[in-house]
Amino acid sequence: MVMAFWDNLFSKKSRDAPREGIPTGRQTQIGDGYSYSISPYSSRTGDVLKTLRGISEDSEAVEFLKKVNPDVSMAVWNFVRLANQGNQMEFYSIGKNEQRLTGLESEWRDFAARVNEISNSGLDGLIDQLHYSSFLLGAMGIECEVNDDRTDIYDIYPVKPQTIHWELLEVNGRKKWVPYQYSFLKKVYLDKAHANFFWVPADPEIGDPRGTLTLTPVLQAIDFQMQILQDLQAVLHHQGWPRDDYEINLERMLTYCPQHIKNNAVELDKWLKAQYNNISSMLRNMKPDSDIIHFDDIKRNQGQGGANQGRSIDVRAVNELVDVQTLSGLKQMAIFMNRNQGVTESWGTVQFRIFCSGIASCQRGSKRLIEEIARLWLRVKGVQAKPVFKHNTIDWNSEEQRMTVKLLEQKFHAIAVMMKWESNDQAAQAVMKAEKALGNPAVDSIKISFGTGDGINHGGAAKDSKPSSEQESKVMT
Repeated sequence: MVMAFWDNLFSKKSRDAPREGIPTGRQTQIGDGYSYSISPYSSRTGDVLKTLRGISEDSEAVEFLKKVNPDVSMAVWNFVRLANQGNQMEFYSIGKNEQRLTGLESEWRDFAARVNEISNSGLDGLIDQLHYSSFLLGAMGIECEVNDDRTDIYDIYPVKPQTIHWELLEVNGRKKWVPYQYSFLKKVYLDKAHANFFWVPADPEIGDPRGTLTLTPVLQAIDFQMQILQDLQAVLHHQGWPRDDYEINLERMLTYCPQHIKNNAVELDKWLKAQYNNISSMLRNMKPDSDIIHFDDIKRNQGQGGANQGRSIDVRAVNELVDVQTLSGLKQMAIFMNRNQGVTESWGTVQFRIFCSGIASCQRGSKRLIEEIARLWLRVKGVQAKPVFKHNTIDWNSEEQRMTVKLLEQKFHAIAVMMKWESNDQAAQAVMKAEKALGNPAVDSIKISFGTGDGINHGGAAKDSKPSSEQESKVMT
């Protein structure tokens, strides 16, 4: 029976399915379109704030901050690492009774391991790049290169969204936006007729195929933050350390000033400056462990400098104001950015769930792209099947919570088998990820603990009995 299914699946008719409309080769540009070599070195930026203000394009500014600003770097790290917790691809046969095709999944795993060959990171590395592109650059774009005989996908290439232009053209009698690139000053269209190009924008505006740069609002906050840090550095340097106040008795100095100098305003000014410079030089050249020796025309007021009378600004209040703007612009929660003062465990869990919901939105975009790749892969293979790609859930629950949920899921499918709402094989596929169940359950011996008043016969269910509508309604509830 199984062999007959696979023979039908890979029959000549299936293998010879129309594939003439699939473009071959690569159409998107490689690199920036101008460089023929890449250096492993990168220069260090001296004045980060000045460089940032000199960048006029939003996406370039965001990418620059990702490299030099701790908060932006941390935000990107959190998002990309949490968004990819592993994944699984499942294939199902097309028809009324869908069956999971585990043999096809084994071939997909081999394919997923060899793609994205530029980094040898496979499909997992490609997904990281897609999430990075969506979070930082506003969209996810990829191109699949099909070999010349249209029997396999050679590789998959992520495309930087900022290299994609859009043109409103008439296609098959309808106006639509068509993507294109400039590759070596040549205009290359990336529509379905010319390239296997797939595109998912992040939060696009109505009627606009481009995505939204999620981190654009943080540019103003980071600019303000850097300016505040520079000003704070100057304030701390000027007022952050205790200073002594030295008082020069001008009246006493004039008593030993020569008379011919005292009667000449210009010479007197020079003489007073010379005395001031002598005293300043003496104090600057004094060693830390030296005693202070001076004439009685100089008075030292220890620890009474103007900077010691009181702070001019509340640094903590300013930092809290800047942190709120920065976290909002980065779409981060305080607990992820080391701003967790006063955050309880319960509130931290709530923040984690909120953040995971934002990640799930981005994962839905990468899910669509991977399924598009899988559909093209099946098409060139000549196989008719339905791909279902799933991201693993972010692990924010405890081990006890996960096992409790797993046990409840098993109970749910056990009830479904007992009530004959699903087959034993379907339950095995859902619970144990197996293609078929190992045997038939002993329904009469199954005893599952339910709450009182559930309307279920706890002693077992008759093999041929049919549940009443009242029982079915209560169980489904």
